[in-house]
Amino acid sequence: MFLPSIEKHRGPQVPGIWNLLQFKPEATKHLNAYTEAVMRGPSPLSAGLRELIAAFTSQGNHCVF
Repeated sequence: MFLPSIEKHRGPQVPGIWNLLQFKPEATKHLNAYTEAVMRGPSPLSAGLRELIAAFTSQGNHCVF
């Protein structure tokens, strides 16, 4: 499934999760809440360090997301 409003704003390598988030936002609210809690919730690691870990992991997995 491709949504033109999403496809024109992203590069060709971004995963299809963007389509899911746009198509069924009510179905992904728990995924969004989980991600926000993991990345921004209380932790001994700063939010910036968690972002850096996520970016490093994505790069190691050859994932642009």
